[in-house]
Amino acid sequence: MPESYTDAFSRSLVELAAQDDRVVALTAAMPGPTGLLPFQSKFPNRFFDVGIAEQHEMTAAAGMAMGGLRPVVAVYSTFFTRAFDQANLDVGLHRLPVVTVLDRAGITGDDGPSHHGVLDLALCLSIPDMTVFAPSNADEVGVMLETALSLPGPSSIRFPKTPPPARCVGVGEGLRARRLREGDGSVCVLAVGKLVGAALDAADLLMAQNIDAAVYDVRVVSPPDPEMIATALGHRVVVTIEDGFRHGGAGEFLLEALGTAARETGVVAPAGRVLGVPRVFVAHGKPDGLLAELGLDGAGIAESVRRALEGLPETVVAIPFAPHQMGLPPIR
Repeated sequence: MPESYTDAFSRSLVELAAQDDRVVALTAAMPGPTGLLPFQSKFPNRFFDVGIAEQHEMTAAAGMAMGGLRPVVAVYSTFFTRAFDQANLDVGLHRLPVVTVLDRAGITGDDGPSHHGVLDLALCLSIPDMTVFAPSNADEVGVMLETALSLPGPSSIRFPKTPPPARCVGVGEGLRARRLREGDGSVCVLAVGKLVGAALDAADLLMAQNIDAAVYDVRVVSPPDPEMIATALGHRVVVTIEDGFRHGGAGEFLLEALGTAARETGVVAPAGRVLGVPRVFVAHGKPDGLLAELGLDGAGIAESVRRALEGLPETVVAIPFAPHQMGLPPIR
């Protein structure tokens, strides 16, 4: 069985901590699920469990960073919302080198609707100067963690609970994106994290329709790779894909960067389309099934790309959750 994202983080953190005694790790009562037990065993004096208090976890990390340490905060993506104020004002405002590792990001497994990690991209991208990493495979986790620990300011690394897609292989470097398919100049797909696998599946389906899509593994959402943005500018359509909220998420952030680059270079920006999770509470269910319902599998992405190229409206997808399905009154 391939290594999970969490296991890759656990192994890489121990390896990097052995090289730098400034590295410390913090958890809010979840050392096992976030992969910190090996670190705790190896470096007990550099491990801190603050209990169920994510706010204190983040503020403690800020204080440690001010004291010269390199804190790594391990937390579920959905519970990061509790600590956003501290991440923004205690860490972000002071540009402190705290690495926030967001496990269970995106559409998660059968953990209940409260455990989907669909807000972290929007939250992290709203913190000025935060570097936002999204590994597409487990091998990238250690590469990104090492880079994050070398940065002078705050960063986050988000990854899912689900196994890495088999198609997502290879690693990048630094803050650069990876171009996985060249394409013919018609459409450029900017895929974030595990959805790189679905983007490649979609590219295969599109090729059967004589549409040769360029595909990027974005890797670092913020700051976006200037070379990726410059290349995307040369396409008719740019489609972004993420398993987080579209509203305020990675796609909107990348298309804004694309628009800025277009104005600065005096060219017309390509048409853009953002694929992601709509602004709803997503149901409990199997991740692959929920992603398919949201149009975020290979077939759904291919259809959205085709419609974008033809200037058609967005694909209408079945929303896999609404309040009245839980016996609650509908929102009016």
